[in-house]
Amino acid sequence: MLAGTRTDDRYCAATAVVIFEGAVMPGTRARRIGVAMAGALAVVLAGCGQTAAPATPTHVVTDATGAQVTVPVTVNRIADAWPAHNEVVQMLGSGDKIVATVLKRDAAPWLYVVQPALANAQTTFTNSTVSTEQLVQTRPDVLFTDKSTQIASKAGELGIPTVQLGFQTYPDLKTMVTGTADVLGGDARTQAQAYNDYLDQALSTVTARTRDLPEAKRPSVLHVYSLNPLVVDGTGSIIDEWIKAAGGRNAADVKGNVKPVSVEQVARWNPDVVILANSAFVANDTGAQTVATLRADPFWSTLPAVAQGRTVVNPTGGWHWDRYGIESALQLRWAAKTLHPELFGDVDMVAETRGFYGRFLHHPLTDAEARQMLDARDPG
Repeated sequence: MLAGTRTDDRYCAATAVVIFEGAVMPGTRARRIGVAMAGALAVVLAGCGQTAAPATPTHVVTDATGAQVTVPVTVNRIADAWPAHNEVVQMLGSGDKIVATVLKRDAAPWLYVVQPALANAQTTFTNSTVSTEQLVQTRPDVLFTDKSTQIASKAGELGIPTVQLGFQTYPDLKTMVTGTADVLGGDARTQAQAYNDYLDQALSTVTARTRDLPEAKRPSVLHVYSLNPLVVDGTGSIIDEWIKAAGGRNAADVKGNVKPVSVEQVARWNPDVVILANSAFVANDTGAQTVATLRADPFWSTLPAVAQGRTVVNPTGGWHWDRYGIESALQLRWAAKTLHPELFGDVDMVAETRGFYGRFLHHPLTDAEARQMLDARDPG
């Protein structure tokens, strides 16, 4: 379905909104400033009326909320307010088109290695807010955002086409990737299908070897999101999905992601394996240093999983493998090999990581770089 829109009119209107908001201020001095800004507003609107840009071809997509969003057929400038989704855009061939982001280099250093153009993008979002003035200046053709935030309503006021996304399961992950490709168009759809096939293969390969494991052979796994405060990931999450697929049981008897718990609860659960997320690292320590800290801790050192060396660090690449991102496809194989090395001895995670980055993120990795990712170490 095609329609015609005036991209220049949209940004004239957005700029006018920003100027108008600045002009509405209390006080005498503010009123004088407001008069001047109102004059600027008039100039902007007059200029908009005189512009006769050709109509931009558009099409309609349906986002994760069920909303129909009109987006340009050709997307050249992208705003992305969902941290994990920036890597999806990179996978689908448009990482160099991101002009506004929620990321900073220290939040996803490997992604900035994979796509150096991210360094030129403005950080205009936090996880829940947006600088409307900065966003307007970046002039995005489309904005991607997590449907759980309020950013979409702010962007809507500026007239920016906003596609809300999200997922909690592997089928929903595939839908999110396909939906993003529908917005970006062209070769993105082919790449999305290739990724979805790879994810399906990873799931089927892993579960074919683990599905018949008896309960007694399935180790209980505690996935720790944070150590201070103590926060874990429970059931009803994608973390729970990959633990089960990899042949384990979630030790955390709580429902949902990022759930505060007590050390007494952890002691009762007494997990067979503890997996530390990157966000659980102590201060500026590496994962290995954090594990060493736990071994010396009065509480953690009493847990057999820590005392007996069954505490491992979760890999981190362009985004966290264990959380809501496309590298969850790598997480499945890594977790399965970690929990059941006897069943997955043929899986070479260095080779698998290198292959994934070359094929899906358009960036060749050396063996050393792949090993750094597997150890959750930053580049450099």
